[in-house]
Amino acid sequence: MLPLTPPLTSNIQKGGALLDDCRRIVEAWDRDGTPEENIARISDENLLAKASRTRSDDVLHRILEPRLVAPGPHVIPALKGLLAEPRAFIEACYYEASRDDTLLAAFAEEPLWSWWKEGRVGVGADDVVGWFATLAKDGRIPTWSDSVRAKAARGLLAALRDFGVLRGAARKEIAPPAMSPRGFAYVAWREHEQGASSRALAASNVWRRWLLEPDRVLDLFGQASRNGVLRFSSAGSVVRVDWLARSLAEVTGAAA
Repeated sequence: MLPLTPPLTSNIQKGGALLDDCRRIVEAWDRDGTPEENIARISDENLLAKASRTRSDDVLHRILEPRLVAPGPHVIPALKGLLAEPRAFIEACYYEASRDDTLLAAFAEEPLWSWWKEGRVGVGADDVVGWFATLAKDGRIPTWSDSVRAKAARGLLAALRDFGVLRGAARKEIAPPAMSPRGFAYVAWREHEQGASSRALAASNVWRRWLLEPDRVLDLFGQASRNGVLRFSSAGSVVRVDWLARSLAEVTGAAA
């Protein structure tokens, strides 16, 4: 099997969900300032409330910038509009984290999706470590040390718990699949602006990150249509999505 592009990494062990940090950077962001000015001010004033400047800059530059700033200047303003709806905000942050961290996306879309479809209710670190062994055998990741595998496994499970896909402490349970209308609209637009066609958008594996069955995805498109975000129609394999909103901010506002 050929390696995926971009390659899978163990970065999740360094960051996790970081929802409080995401919320702080979104709250502190000045729309009139440049990204460089905002990042410098957040670092200088220690607005992430880290124990050291080194840790603050590590979180800012290695995790939050790739997730929230690199996608473009429209992302943080749209996230600001979701602050009053915690569930949608978390779903949007999960999308950006899994977009940037390919290991997180691959775990949710591949083994977790398969386990849930098989009827499993729980997942533990040993299950994740076993998946890592398969990835290494297939050449998709290096052969990590035991400590890296264990930390990456714990990081994946903790992040998915914080993002609401799993629940529980040591042994995680799979939470009932669900997604809010505004969170769904956010993700749908982000995929659309990256070039997904109507059919590809409806059938995208991205919805597996929330363990959503195809029928549930179609229901959410229908709800987005009723909310005035888009026009949606489907007949067999033919799917059409016509966007009525003109921006990410409009999408999340119209979906309220």
